[in-house]
Amino acid sequence: MRWLLLSLLCTPLWACELKVQVSDFPPYSYQKDGEWQGSRVVLSQRLAQKLNCTVRFLDVPWARALLLMQQGDIDLMFNLTPTPDRQHYIWFSRPHHLERLAFATTLTDPQWQQISTLQALNNFPGTIALTQGSFMGAEMQKMLQQPAFRQRTIEVAERRVKNELVLKDRAQGLVEDLDYLQFARANFPEYQQLTITPLRLTQTEVAAGFSKNSVLAFQQKQIEQAIAELDQAGLWYSESP
Repeated sequence: MRWLLLSLLCTPLWACELKVQVSDFPPYSYQKDGEWQGSRVVLSQRLAQKLNCTVRFLDVPWARALLLMQQGDIDLMFNLTPTPDRQHYIWFSRPHHLERLAFATTLTDPQWQQISTLQALNNFPGTIALTQGSFMGAEMQKMLQQPAFRQRTIEVAERRVKNELVLKDRAQGLVEDLDYLQFARANFPEYQQLTITPLRLTQTEVAAGFSKNSVLAFQQKQIEQAIAELDQAGLWYSESP
């Protein structure tokens, strides 16, 4: 009886599990030998250790993950730009990375390989592949409201599918994270056909976002404190992975 009482006193009333969105998005998150690796995986593990939580990585496409955040079925996403719409269901912690969105193309014409302004995309002679749900800057969002420009684009829910459209010449340009493009060109031969143009759609700090409907939402103060301690120790923010 005494042993049972001590066991109950020493056992937590609930198990802390941090559910984190990941996808095949090197160098931020990717699988190697059946294990998730990458800079966002490391950040998740550091935070979970601070909170005495375990981590469960959920391989979910970006747009789908945002819906699951609304429902509270995912606790945490990285690389998020705070927007008024997202703030309805996400609370944002301090920034963890300087994100740069670039335009890349398979076209060989120097005019398009050296494109440097968004307005020039209005005359792009091909289809531009985009990730559904991704924030690409206020100017790009306005352009996407124009029917003529919208017809030049195709939006897909999963980054891998979006990039394959371009690699298989079903689209001729795409908007993608610059660090990802540089990693892919250095490691995957098929990406050599892509030229990273000088055009940068955004260069903004992105943050960790936590679902307001998560079972961990009541721990917001503890989570913020843990992130502050990691940041102070130089273990949270980076300009590149």
